[in-house]
Amino acid sequence: MSRLCLKLTGIVMALLIVLFVHIPGQIREYVYNIFCEAGRAHALLGTRHMHTLSGGRFVVRYEPADAGGARLVLKAAQRFYPQIARDFHFTTVDPILLVVYPSRESLNASFGWPASESAMGVYWAGVIRVLSPRAWIDARDPREVEEIFLSSGPVAHELTHLVVDYLSRGNVPRWLTEGIAQYEEYKLTGFRFAQIQDLTGFELYDFKVMDRKFDELPDQTLAYGQSLAAVEYLVEEYGAESLHKILTVLGQGRDINEALEQVTGRDVDGFASGFKLWMEKKV
Repeated sequence: MSRLCLKLTGIVMALLIVLFVHIPGQIREYVYNIFCEAGRAHALLGTRHMHTLSGGRFVVRYEPADAGGARLVLKAAQRFYPQIARDFHFTTVDPILLVVYPSRESLNASFGWPASESAMGVYWAGVIRVLSPRAWIDARDPREVEEIFLSSGPVAHELTHLVVDYLSRGNVPRWLTEGIAQYEEYKLTGFRFAQIQDLTGFELYDFKVMDRKFDELPDQTLAYGQSLAAVEYLVEEYGAESLHKILTVLGQGRDINEALEQVTGRDVDGFASGFKLWMEKKV
């Protein structure tokens, strides 16, 4: 019966993905909520054999050998979530599910990815999946492991993706969600994927292309660095609240062009022009 439930949940999610692309903005919110609930239900069923650690707003699923890592994941979530929630005026009723995977292979397999993928964390459909600290941290001292995980681990980044996704109802450009996730991660942990100076001498990507083909862009360092810089430009020129306002407009079913115009007074092209001038001054 449980296998049948998993298959049925997967079918429902696939149908919802197809429907989500073709429905009006007013209905998208309801379909999106169902989609996330289906995602959580599917993940809960699929990890029911794992151990469970609960605390506050979070439920952590893990293998027995990863009990220490699960406690670290829960600690990181409890540390970072309150500030992210305050920054974006976000609240959630349902507990947030985090699943800890013992190896890169098992994490990648949960998405059908090749073993060569090197992600340490992934957010999708209301669920955060995290690579166990013991799979990538070489330190033996528990205090050092904790320090490394809290400063360099994926929890702050993926929690931000979750908040951005919920606020925008899944209607967010790839470059914007990556930029905001990096921005919050840097604020909370000090970790930064790239400095603005690292972008010197490179031709910036078109934001419309970044939205459509982000993961296919040949220079991923430039793509991520430009995304973060674009969010920093938004905050510096229009205030930190502009991020929440843009996500709210997107959550109403509007596109990024309308959201930027409503919040900044510029469409995507005007935003890109202002961003390039800002970058020239910075570098």
